[in-house]
Amino acid sequence: MKKLFLVGMLGYGAAAFASTGNTLLEVPVTYHPDAGVVENVRKECQIEDMLSHRVAPVLAKLNKGGDGTIAAGSDAADATLLRLQITHVLGVGGGAWSGPKAITVTADLFDPSGKLLRHTKINRWSVGGVFGAFKGTCTILDRSAAAIGKDLSRWVRDPAYKIVEEPAPKEAEAAPEAAAVPEQVQ
Repeated sequence: MKKLFLVGMLGYGAAAFASTGNTLLEVPVTYHPDAGVVENVRKECQIEDMLSHRVAPVLAKLNKGGDGTIAAGSDAADATLLRLQITHVLGVGGGAWSGPKAITVTADLFDPSGKLLRHTKINRWSVGGVFGAFKGTCTILDRSAAAIGKDLSRWVRDPAYKIVEEPAPKEAEAAPEAAAVPEQVQ
């Protein structure tokens, strides 16, 4: 009987812990008011949706369920909230022929009471991979969004993890827009 009681208490404790360990992405992902992005790329690629579709499944996996998102302004209950804001998008139409593409976001992690726990900036580049010359701008930017999702997976679960700024690929030297990447947000 004592063993049965102990097993029951351990199960209850694990369930209680699991419910407080969830991290949810606040959707929609937004653009910073001063975000640098070509308007055609913004409309066509819908980078905010791209990031939601890449980050939310990562959080759902960490949470072991749910869809990993919460609508902005909703009560997150006892979940930690991840807020992303797009600060810069390097990319114009023309796919890989117009140079490398990059997405820069800031990420803020809030505890259930709304207190800011951590802040970081992530900038990820792509030239499209092996068949980059045959890919469009949005597809190449999606590769950067996927890399951001992987970065956030580790950053959310490990407070000691520092996201290292990814250097621009050598192809970026020829891209005139590369000089417009904003300084790090503090």
